[in-house]
Amino acid sequence: MRKPPTSSRIRLDDLSTAELIAHGKNLLSTRNYRDAIDVYKLLLKREPQPEAGWRESLATTYLERAKELAGKAMYREAAVLWENIPKLCAQSPHPELYIDWLFDSGQYAKAMCAYTDYSATLATAGVAELETLLAALVLTGQKDVLRALPQDAPFCRQRPTAQNALRAYSQGEPEEAVREHLNNISVRSPYRDLRQVLAALLKLETDPTGASALVERIPETSPYHSWVEIVRACAALEPIRTLPLLDSASREIASGLLGLDPRQLKLLKEWARLGETPSDSAIFGFITTNIQVLDRDQARRASLALLPTHPSGIPIYTKLFGALPPDQLHRLQAMKAEREGDLRSVLHHWRSCADLLAKGTENPDGPLMAALVLRHLAQLLEQDPPPWFIEVRAEDLLEQSLQLDPDDRDTYLHLAKLHQEAGNDKDYYQWVERAVKQFPNDSQVLLAAVTAATARKAYKKAAGFATRVLELDPINSKARNTLINSHLAHARKQILADKYELATKELDSAAQLEHDNTRNGVVEINRGLLAFAQRQHERAQQWLHEGTRIAGSRPLAWLRFTVEASRLRLEPTRFVRDLGLGDPSKFTIDRADLLAIVQTLNTYREEKVKNLSAILQSLEKPLQRAIKSLSAEEDLLSVCECLHRIPQHKLLEYAATQALKHHPERPLFVYFQIFGRAGGSLYRIKHPDHERLDAARARAAATKDHRVIVLIADFLDQYLLPPTPPRPKSGYNTDIGDLLQEEMKQLPPKLRDQLLNEILHELPLDDDEFPPEAYKTLLEILLTGNEDDLFNFLDSLDLPSPPPSDGRRKKRRS
Repeated sequence: MRKPPTSSRIRLDDLSTAELIAHGKNLLSTRNYRDAIDVYKLLLKREPQPEAGWRESLATTYLERAKELAGKAMYREAAVLWENIPKLCAQSPHPELYIDWLFDSGQYAKAMCAYTDYSATLATAGVAELETLLAALVLTGQKDVLRALPQDAPFCRQRPTAQNALRAYSQGEPEEAVREHLNNISVRSPYRDLRQVLAALLKLETDPTGASALVERIPETSPYHSWVEIVRACAALEPIRTLPLLDSASREIASGLLGLDPRQLKLLKEWARLGETPSDSAIFGFITTNIQVLDRDQARRASLALLPTHPSGIPIYTKLFGALPPDQLHRLQAMKAEREGDLRSVLHHWRSCADLLAKGTENPDGPLMAALVLRHLAQLLEQDPPPWFIEVRAEDLLEQSLQLDPDDRDTYLHLAKLHQEAGNDKDYYQWVERAVKQFPNDSQVLLAAVTAATARKAYKKAAGFATRVLELDPINSKARNTLINSHLAHARKQILADKYELATKELDSAAQLEHDNTRNGVVEINRGLLAFAQRQHERAQQWLHEGTRIAGSRPLAWLRFTVEASRLRLEPTRFVRDLGLGDPSKFTIDRADLLAIVQTLNTYREEKVKNLSAILQSLEKPLQRAIKSLSAEEDLLSVCECLHRIPQHKLLEYAATQALKHHPERPLFVYFQIFGRAGGSLYRIKHPDHERLDAARARAAATKDHRVIVLIADFLDQYLLPPTPPRPKSGYNTDIGDLLQEEMKQLPPKLRDQLLNEILHELPLDDDEFPPEAYKTLLEILLTGNEDDLFNFLDSLDLPSPPPSDGRRKKRRS
C-alpha cells in the first residue's frame, strides 16, 4: 500500500513556484540543507529543463548536506548523499571528499574504484592528502588498496624504503642506521609524514623542543596526526599533565616512549578516568586509594592540602597518617568558616591557629607561619569589613604579625597606608619611621618616607630621603619628581615668609632636576609668582607666559596656574588678562586634555592641595562637554575616580550618569552617581537611590568586586556610629552609650532596621527561647534607651514570676 504524503510535502506542493524558490533560498541562508533538498527536488520536477538551473542547485545542496553529515562523523551517509550528484551534473564537485568519506567508513574497495575513476579531476591539494592516506594504508598492507594499485605506483615502489625505516626504529637499531633509512625518503614522497614522525621520535629524548618542531607541519588531516599529539605530549615540560589528555591508545604508546613501568601506567589510566577537571574529593580518593605506590610524604602533603574543601576526608587522613595537630584542625575549621561566611568562627579559628603556631617548639617556621596567618586574616577584614561591634582591626593583626616576623617590608608599608587612609597621622608617620629604621636602603621604604615627610611639611627631610633614593637608583623617576616637588614646596614656604633669596635657590634646585621632556611649567610659574611678590612685574609676566606655554593646552595651563597661585594665597583672576588664557568656562577640552587634567588633579590630591573642588567650578561646563563625549569604560572610570577622591560631587554625578548610559547598572558607576547626587551625605539619599545602592552592592557581591562592596559599605555605615572615643581601660563608657542611643533615635527607619539585622546576625541567639522578632524588638528598645517601652515589652512576654528571695515580693516599677 502506498504511503500517504507527509504534511510537510503537502505544504510544499501547495506553494507556487515563486514561493518555492523563495523558500529554498531562505533554507539555504539558514543552512537547513536537509529540507532544502526536498524543495529543489520539487523545483526540478516542476521545471526539468536545464536552463532552469535546478540540477546545479540540487547538486550544491546535496554536497553541503553531505559535508554536514561528515562533520558529525556520519561518513557512510555522507558518501551515499554525494552519489546523487553525478546524476545531476556532468562534472562532480569535490570527488576527493567522496573518496575520503569512503575510506573513513572502511569502504576501501569502493574508495579505490572512485580514486581510479576521478584521479584525473582531483584537486592538487586533495591528491596530496589522498596519497598520504593511501601510502599509510599500503604500509599497513590493506589488501583492497594493494589489489587496486599497479606495482609501479609510487606507493608500492617506495613501500620497502618506508618499511625498512620503520623496522629499524622499532627494533632499536642505532640512531645513525635509522637516519640513513629516513634519508632515502624524499620530502615529496607520500611517506614524508612518516619520515617526520620517526625523526621526531629519535630527537625526543635529547631535544624535546626540536622534536615538537619536526611534526608541526604535519596537517590535522594526515593519518599520522595522532603521532603529532603523542610527540607533543612526551615533549612537554610536565608530560604527566599532558598524557591524560590523549586517547587510550595514544596514551599507552606515549607511556612506553617515556619509559613508564606498568605500575605507573596503571596509575595514569586511573587518573585519566577522573576526567579533565576532577573534583577535590575525587583527587583525595585517588591519592588515598593508591597510597601504597605513591611517595608517602608527598601523598600526606597533597591530602592535607585537599582537606579544606573535602572535610569528610579527615577520618581517612587520620587513619592513614595519624591525628592532625591542633593548629591544622583550627586551620581547617577557619577555611570552612570562610566558605560559609561565619565571621566569628573565622576570627576564632585563625587566631587559635596563629597562637598555636607561634607558641609551638617543634616547627622552627612556626612564628613565620603564624605571622602569615595573621596577615591573611587582616586581608579578609579589609576585603569584607566586619560589623562595627566586632572590635578586631586589620591594623592590630598586622602589628602582631610583625612581632613574629619583623623583616616583612610590605607589612610595614601596608600598616602605614592603613593608618594614613584612616586619618591616623601620628600612627602613619610612626610606622613609616619604623620601616626606615628596619630597611634604611630600600627604595620603596625611602619613597614612602618622602611622602610622609612632605605631608608633615618637613621638606628638607623629604629632599634628603629622595636624594638617597636617587643615589641607590639614579633613574627612579618617582624619586626625582618627589624631590622636585619637595624643592617647590619649600620654595612656596619661603615665598610666603618673604625669604625670596632662599625661594630662588629652591626653584633653581628644582629646575636642575627637571629633564627637558618632563617639564610641566610649574617651576616657571612659581618663578613668575616670586617675581610678582618682589614687584618685578615685567619679569613676572615673562616667566608666567613661559610657564603656561610649557604647561600645554589652555585648560591645563589655566589649572596649573590657578593651583599654584592659590597655594601662594594669590587671587588667580588678577593675572587672567595678562596671561591671555581667556574665559575658562568657554574652553574646549578634548579627550587628551581631559585625561591630562585628571592625571594632574590626582597628583595635586596626593600633594594634599586644598580647594580643588572649588577650582573646578570654573571649568564645570567645558568639563561636562568633554565627559559627554567619552564612551570607553576605562576613561569614564578614571574621571569618576578622580572626582570621587577630590571630591567634586556635582561633576561626579554628571560623569557617573554619562557612564551609566554606556555601561548600564555597573555597580561602581551606580555608587558614584548616588554619592555625587547626595553630596557624599548618607542622609541626603532618597529612597529609590537607597534601593539602587543595595542592588548595586548585591551585584558587586555576586561578582566578588570587593572594592565596590567596601565603598558602598563605608558610605552606608558612615553615620551608624559616632567617631569612637579612646577606649577606657575598664568598665563601660557611658558617653559611648549615650551617643549610641542618640544616633539610633535619629536614624531613618530603614537604616535602623538594617543595623539591628546586622547585630542580630552576629549574636549567638537561642531561637527556642524567643522568636527572632522578639530579640529584635528588645535590642531596639535597649539601644534607644526607652524604659517605658522596655517594661511594656516585658509585660507582653507573659514570663513566669521568680520565687521571692526573702519572703517579700519586690514591687515592680510601673
